[in-house]
Amino acid sequence: VRFRRREQRTRMRRRYLSCFGCADYKLCKKVSAILKSIGELRERSEAIKTDGGSIQVTCREIPIKSVVGNTTMMEQVLEFLSEEEERGIIGVYGPGGVGKTTLMQSINNELITKGHQYDVLIWVQMSREFGECTIQQAVGARLGLSWDEKETGENRALKIYRALRQKRFLLLLDDVWEEIDLEKTGVPRPDRENKCKVMFTTRSIALCNNMGAEYKLRVEFLEKKHAWELFCSKVWRKDLLESSSIRRLAEIIVSKCGGLPLALITLGGAMAHRETEEEWIHASEVLTRFPAEMKGMNYVFALLKFSYDNL
Repeated sequence: VRFRRREQRTRMRRRYLSCFGCADYKLCKKVSAILKSIGELRERSEAIKTDGGSIQVTCREIPIKSVVGNTTMMEQVLEFLSEEEERGIIGVYGPGGVGKTTLMQSINNELITKGHQYDVLIWVQMSREFGECTIQQAVGARLGLSWDEKETGENRALKIYRALRQKRFLLLLDDVWEEIDLEKTGVPRPDRENKCKVMFTTRSIALCNNMGAEYKLRVEFLEKKHAWELFCSKVWRKDLLESSSIRRLAEIIVSKCGGLPLALITLGGAMAHRETEEEWIHASEVLTRFPAEMKGMNYVFALLKFSYDNL
């Protein structure tokens, strides 16, 4: 009985397909092509959302390290970004390892999670090797623009300009080393009319001036209280610091970091597994006499030297 019923269902299915198979095949083929196109569009514009007919392009939220002691600076920057005055460019400067990138990442995440008034929010990670071409590639990708590899910078700039000129945008450039001509990249210059903003980080106040920054903010070294908090967050073994002798040695180590977040993070991580007083005494002595021999500190000193050599 089961076999006969199964045969009947099979015959009915074949009969149905013979009647509508041709039409269904064409329809399926068309639907498949549409779905494929939709998939490609979604991949190209993963950050594009429609809201009330307008297109909003947003950055992704960025994982960041511990944020300690920059609340006031965060508030200052957010206030600047929310104002509608003529000041459109903000330059954030300071030596390497002082927390400029962390501040920028915090701003990015704050705007994404709590909302913002911009149509387009674009993050560009720069470096010493990158320049105007990097900005064009990042902005183009964020806006879903496409161009041939052989296309000239002028043509790319024109496409970017056409895409941005009717939008209120915020461009975040992290770790800028050389002066950038924004208009040459196709990015319209911020002014009172378009209400756009450009924020960048650099190690040089001179570059802030050359870039025409109308608002300059120096990222300061951490105060003693915040330096201690950051160091403790990296040691993570709170029971270690409950020992008065180890705590005293830890305070000496923190003081030698001079409020530099990168040094505090590096040393905090290096000391996380040092459980005896002898180990902490040895670390304190090494840091005093041969600081570059501490785990990870060679990189910190190289970074600082590089920063000051290029101020």
